[in-house]
Amino acid sequence: MNTRFQFRRLVTLVLLAACALAAGGIYWFRARQAARPSDLVGYLPTANASVIYIDVDALRRSGILGAFAGAKTAEEPDYRQFVQETKFDYGQDLDAVAAAFKDGRTYSALRGRFHWKDLRDYAARQNGSCHNDFCVVAGSQPNRRISFYQLSSDVLAMAIGPDDFGAYQVKSQSGHLPLVEPKEPVWALIPAPVLQSMDALPASAKAYVPALKGADEIVFSIGADRDRQMQFGVHVTCKDAPAASALLAQFEETTKALRELLARQRQKPDPSDLGGALVAGSFRRDERQVYATWPIPKAFVDAITGSVY
Repeated sequence: MNTRFQFRRLVTLVLLAACALAAGGIYWFRARQAARPSDLVGYLPTANASVIYIDVDALRRSGILGAFAGAKTAEEPDYRQFVQETKFDYGQDLDAVAAAFKDGRTYSALRGRFHWKDLRDYAARQNGSCHNDFCVVAGSQPNRRISFYQLSSDVLAMAIGPDDFGAYQVKSQSGHLPLVEPKEPVWALIPAPVLQSMDALPASAKAYVPALKGADEIVFSIGADRDRQMQFGVHVTCKDAPAASALLAQFEETTKALRELLARQRQKPDPSDLGGALVAGSFRRDERQVYATWPIPKAFVDAITGSVY
């Protein structure tokens, strides 16, 4: 489980595949009931953490995963070596990923078909160590250690952080999902304080962030509606109905300001640009819940995926 198998790259590619769901004319359908997000997310230490869930199996069955992650990833020598030595290929063997990010550490639960002996042997060949089913290998930096173990017959627990025993935080006694289970194949729960500190967000997206300060819960999702239109959604739970009304007004005012800015610059909304996508947002409120939806044009998906390589 050497860093040459870039787990971050895996997640990025799968997210991009999710972005192409509607572009490929694929409507989201629920995977088999036994693979609910709560089955994986419940293993993670989610308190004060950012949480992401990716249904890789649904993306694979749609045919989109292979189109994005297949050929060019398979051409990389290090990835080919990992697949050959461990007999694990996420394009075929991985079904779902749940991950929690907190305090500079990453905790993951991966469901799939793993060849446990080959994983242990691979860790040993990379100068790592294994005790029974628990293995540790060095990361890309001196203070980064990758630990993993067999949580169940089809679930791999993994952690990336400064210590050798982080994977033990991914516990074998599954807990409860900290939110109502979203139906989309890709979603993320991000605490408001973490969102406020994301300096890398594009300027047009940052315009919406101040309105989310103080929100009780923020869930982002990627999916498609029944007309096969790809959508990016935000579901915000506010402390009360007046706070939700204020948030709705701020969302609408921010979107109006973006439209007016484009008009002053004598520009038409560009469907391949983030700003052009954001001005098409729609918003509604239900008691203390606020729902924001942005349809994502195929041109925007193409612009994102074209920049991967």
